[in-house]
Amino acid sequence: MTRGIRELVVVYDVGCPHCSRIARELPDCVSVRVKVRSCRDPQLPGIYPNLRAHPAVTACAAPAIGVVRRDGSVRWWPGLTGAVGVLPVLRPGSARQAVRLLRSALRARA
Repeated sequence: MTRGIRELVVVYDVGCPHCSRIARELPDCVSVRVKVRSCRDPQLPGIYPNLRAHPAVTACAAPAIGVVRRDGSVRWWPGLTGAVGVLPVLRPGSARQAVRLLRSALRARA
């Protein structure tokens, strides 16, 4: 059950191999569509205005996962908290892989 989740948006630093791994591998872990966006995309603040509330993401210091609800609203989960955002849409047996992906990106940034 997707609990009203239409898709996920992954905002990541294309120059970071760990963040790029999240963008590449997370779609295999979830049951909804995943859009990937670079944190360096100049159109990002216009497309997702509420992302400004997470300056570490827009400064390319942390990846984020946006949970897009059926009504079009987006809730952002920066860094490792992104694991919580994907829980409702994880495919069976994918939880460890999803957490491992997010954790690897945070370790690389530390």
